[in-house]
Amino acid sequence: MTDPLFSRPTDTVVRVALPVPIDSLFSYAVPESLVDRALPGCRVLVPFSGRKLTGLIVEPALADALEEHTGPADATAPPLRALQVLDHEPVMSPSMMALLCEAAEEVLCPVGLALVAALPAGSAPRVVNHFEITPRGREALRSGAARGPTREVLVVLEHAPARAPEVSRTVQSAGALLEALCADGLARRGDALRGPAARTARDRFARLAEGVDVEAACAGPLARASKQAALLRALAEGGERPTRVLLEQVGTGSATLRALVERGLAETRQREVPRNVLGPPVERDVPLALTDEQARALSAIQAGIEAREARVWLLHGVTGSGKTEVYLRAVQAALERGRQALVLVPEITLTHQILARLRARFGDTLAVLHSGLRPGERLEQWQRLREGKTPIAVGARSALFAPLDDLGVIIIDEEHDGAYKNEEGFRYHARRLAERRAAHAGCPLVLGSATPSLETRYRAETGEIERLVLPRRIGGRPLPRVEIVDLEAERRHAARGRKLILSRPLRRALIQTLEGGGQSILFLNRRGFSTQIFCFDCGFAERCGSCDVALVYHAADHCLRCHYCDFQKPPPEQCGGCGRPDTALLGTGTERLEEEVRSLLPAARLARLDRDTARRRGHVESVLTGLRAGEIDVLIGTQMVAKGHDFPGVRLVGVVAADLGLHMPDFRAAERCFQLLTQVAGRAGRAAIPGRVVLQTFVPDHYAIRPVREHDYESFYAEETRYRDALHFPPFGRITQVTVSGENDETTRKAAEALATAARAQLPGGGQPGRCEVMGPAPAALPRLRDRYRHQLLVKGRDADLVRACSRHISRAARRLPRGIGAVVDVDPINML
Repeated sequence: MTDPLFSRPTDTVVRVALPVPIDSLFSYAVPESLVDRALPGCRVLVPFSGRKLTGLIVEPALADALEEHTGPADATAPPLRALQVLDHEPVMSPSMMALLCEAAEEVLCPVGLALVAALPAGSAPRVVNHFEITPRGREALRSGAARGPTREVLVVLEHAPARAPEVSRTVQSAGALLEALCADGLARRGDALRGPAARTARDRFARLAEGVDVEAACAGPLARASKQAALLRALAEGGERPTRVLLEQVGTGSATLRALVERGLAETRQREVPRNVLGPPVERDVPLALTDEQARALSAIQAGIEAREARVWLLHGVTGSGKTEVYLRAVQAALERGRQALVLVPEITLTHQILARLRARFGDTLAVLHSGLRPGERLEQWQRLREGKTPIAVGARSALFAPLDDLGVIIIDEEHDGAYKNEEGFRYHARRLAERRAAHAGCPLVLGSATPSLETRYRAETGEIERLVLPRRIGGRPLPRVEIVDLEAERRHAARGRKLILSRPLRRALIQTLEGGGQSILFLNRRGFSTQIFCFDCGFAERCGSCDVALVYHAADHCLRCHYCDFQKPPPEQCGGCGRPDTALLGTGTERLEEEVRSLLPAARLARLDRDTARRRGHVESVLTGLRAGEIDVLIGTQMVAKGHDFPGVRLVGVVAADLGLHMPDFRAAERCFQLLTQVAGRAGRAAIPGRVVLQTFVPDHYAIRPVREHDYESFYAEETRYRDALHFPPFGRITQVTVSGENDETTRKAAEALATAARAQLPGGGQPGRCEVMGPAPAALPRLRDRYRHQLLVKGRDADLVRACSRHISRAARRLPRGIGAVVDVDPINML
């Protein structure tokens, strides 16, 4: 039987990108009735491997550029199946498709995954599977042959096709019976299009019907209907408005409005009403005078906007130097020229602050895009941008795909942050993709940071991009004084048997700050109460059964939790190894730190901000607002509190474990440590009173920690680049990390070895250290996650073309791995674990 979703095809053929892990486009025939709507950038519904998928028509002009991906289109090659067009106009511009295809090629991602990832999740119509009655089933009903539960099910299906859960609401345990009816030919499986999972908010509005003489109506047919007359006059005076607002204002019910509609005096209709995701109103600000350094930086950026130059600037400014004001002025320059602006921040928590600054300057003519929004809210914001209702988009990494067709400037704040790298599927880096988008749009890209990534700083040093420097804080305020505390020396003075969490200098500083009316931030990049439950008798530690990591104790929920797969279990009454009751909580997390601070400062108002507390919707914004308003004395948090925030009342920042993460098996560990410490230190002393930082560490002389005392980025940069250069790591070389995973360790290891052997065979002489080499495989730093064993190999070298060719060969070979073995090829990885 012909599929009702598809019409008879014509000779018109289009190439479609699908969200499947196959690096190819697919040819489909276009029904004659849909030829005019089958435009590049439109979503389509197509049959694929026994299911129906939503894909995107690719612009014909891209066919040549994608020849190596797709092969030549062949309109006569059977079988070509027909498609259904879902959109009345394209949802993606040719420019966006082109840059996404380029980016997919660069990071070795199937082009369909890249293109579909750029559209709002849940925005396309859905295919819903259902059961429907057959002609034979109808005959069984008419003849009376169907009886009992069979008849009840067929009656439901005769009324309308339905899903199994819908049938089960009427007929108990209908699932097995539906399968039997299909086997007997009385019912069959089908599918139908339904609306998107993401729904925009709608409301019913009322308005005066066209041509109505209000006074004549009130004197005539409504002479004895006073409530209807009052409602009609309210419509005439106030115009169209939501029905609930109208009825509340007049003090009447919906029956009164229905009566007016039945008389032809009023009309009602459904309208989209975007939800408020911006928050309460923000008071408009008055721009402050720029410093000389700010003015020089802005002048250069404005010149690029005026000339429509796709130039890249690094805005390198110490914490509190006024980078955000330069961003705002750059946005203003773009708007004044009738163009648009895109502002990215690394995390949702930073969206609230930059959003408030933008609203204070430009009002609410902006849209916000990030994963913290509900699907419908995100779709509403995306539609506002697509329809041209606002010229400014702000958000986290995925806001880079905002539908803006005349960009005047792109700004990436905290450009060094690892959150800009997408770690699954389409593994793009927002910084690199933004540079491509700026090139397509002909607009400047501004990369802002107090601690630029080594790659960005090196590009500025070599003249590839221009560096603009803001070396001082606004108003001549000093950078905070940093005190480095040697924890090894502190342990010698600690009371015997007492766990050292807060050193004597940090305890004194907390007490002094509270007594002086100031606020404090305590930073510990580890959530939970303790890192593990450990037995001192036999050495047994409670570990996750699916991941090779220790379980973390969370006091608030009284449970052990895996931070990778979220497995949870109650704390044991005795050791799981030897059965003794004497187990200990080792390590310190934010929950344990909170308990310690409450003991030290019982009168202080405390708040905690980490991933556990951030799960509650609105909690992050509430805490940050409270801190800014002076309602919190001590904020305890993970890296959520470390970056970009401006809290004038914070006088003290305490870093509880500065070297946490410093010794991770990752060549970027020292860079991350220095950046994080410098950023969190920068939260102190941003108002008139100088700030203070107390930094606790076991390695006070480490080159990533020592420069933090003087806020000396250049000293750290010089030393770290020497190590990177000697080992051919970025920015002096390129790397690709390949992670092979499977349920059996030995099979997984052999698959990884096969990939490494095949890759070396492609390199001159099997690989040359320095130029290009394949290292490994070896067990990953986290050798088992979610019940899968993991082995890694690394392609590394200064010859970028050779590294890329070798990586591409591995990517192709990985598709031929045995069933059950997966491989992730990560070009320019950020996370090496």
